[in-house]
Amino acid sequence: MVSALTRRRRTAISVAVAAALLSTGGVIGSMSIKSPAQALADSGPPKASVITAPVVERRMIKSIVFRGDFGTGRQTEITPTGAVAADGESGEGEGGGAGRLVVTKVLVNPGAKVGAARPLVEVSGRPVFALPGPLPSYRDLLPGRRGEDIAQLQDALAGLDLSRGGDPEGYFGAGTQGAVERLYRRMGYAAPVTGARTEDAVTQARTALEEKQRQVDELVKGRTERPTPRPTADEGGVRGAGGAGSAEGAGSTGSAGTVDTAGSAGTSGTSGTSGPATSSDTADALRRARKELAAARVAYGEAVARDGVMIPMSEMVFAARLPARVTSLPLAVGDAVEGPVAVLTSGGPRLTGYLDPTLKGRVTSGTRVEITSEALGTTATGTVGSVGAQVTPGDAKSRTKESGGAAGQARQDDAGTVNGGVPFLPVSVVPDKPWSEQLAGQNVMIKISSALTDGKVLAVPQAAMLTGADARTTVTVLAADGAERRVVVIAGVSADGMVQITPGDGDGERIAAGDRVVIGQ
Repeated sequence: MVSALTRRRRTAISVAVAAALLSTGGVIGSMSIKSPAQALADSGPPKASVITAPVVERRMIKSIVFRGDFGTGRQTEITPTGAVAADGESGEGEGGGAGRLVVTKVLVNPGAKVGAARPLVEVSGRPVFALPGPLPSYRDLLPGRRGEDIAQLQDALAGLDLSRGGDPEGYFGAGTQGAVERLYRRMGYAAPVTGARTEDAVTQARTALEEKQRQVDELVKGRTERPTPRPTADEGGVRGAGGAGSAEGAGSTGSAGTVDTAGSAGTSGTSGTSGPATSSDTADALRRARKELAAARVAYGEAVARDGVMIPMSEMVFAARLPARVTSLPLAVGDAVEGPVAVLTSGGPRLTGYLDPTLKGRVTSGTRVEITSEALGTTATGTVGSVGAQVTPGDAKSRTKESGGAAGQARQDDAGTVNGGVPFLPVSVVPDKPWSEQLAGQNVMIKISSALTDGKVLAVPQAAMLTGADARTTVTVLAADGAERRVVVIAGVSADGMVQITPGDGDGERIAAGDRVVIGQ
């Protein structure tokens, strides 16, 4: 049994040990805790270090990077303006319309590719189609007309193996009419015709021609059927007795009448006041009649030439390039035509780059380019087609209609929206392979790279180059053990932040690819 004295001793020892432990912990804690002032006093700058970059061996290439937009190609809107008479129907003049314009059939789907003479829709039962040609449609193509648009039509027909026959280039004659009629027959429609006005003109010209021919025939017949009489003395006396003639028989007859000495038809009558026409009068009348007959023949030929098969602007348009893509069919069957019935896009996506005007002369036709679409994650290559004149977005003087050149598409966009409103030189790019249709409407990066050296050379970052008071250029090479040495170099061309270097002639001027040079601390 433990005595009370022993228990007291144990308790005292435990208390002493606990007190010692607490005291020791307090000393240790006070040594590890520092005030903010002490912490700041004890802190110091980190040990200095250097930033290095490797010496590389590469071909020096200069890069020019700028942005560009892909357009959707050249669009052609087809907007019928009037219905036209077909074979066997009456029309209201040359290309005149009759009836309400309404969509009666839709023959293609959006996105479809269509070629020449492919009907797209029907308007009031008539086809609407396109033929290839850069000159836009601006009038009905009528028989008897001449012009560049007629020549373009003939070329388009020839591309479809439809010959213009003997018609001269640029003249809508009988041969071209025949080709147009065969074209419509292929499409399954009757060819449109000029209508009642030209038909009436042909009828009137034919009637006038027949009348002039009849007059000439009568004058010729009168001269050939009546012989020329020889006057006698007795006959002269009779004429004298008539009271109106002369002894030479130049006057007119009395009550019975006679024929003049030239064989021209005399005039019968009782008054004796008018004489027979002379040979000179008859010849003049015949000459006038024949001249009028010739004019009537010309007028009839012209009337015939202007009558017949035609191509109305409401049914056909010229598209710059075919086949083209149907990008829009705004109307459905039954809709009244009050705008475009179809929109064609030809040529596919087209790229226009926006080059900084300060770089004029640095980019020329034929320069290689690389195109990157960040949105699609695709790249393509091509060459510069042309560099246009400076365009200032929002400046009406620098905006023109599309001309097919480098500035074409860029200049027809909404004012102030192109290239963020910043002036630029429009650059057209010709692809090595046709552009993907997915690129239409994309903003892309255009990179032009030009070689500055024939082969690989040593190069370091520009930040590694140092120029001393002695005008010598050096770089600092860092050895594996941390030692630094200065190497004299000769600087060459620079590109993309790198500078070509050539070691100096000194024994210690050694530097090679893979060495590390100091570019900062």
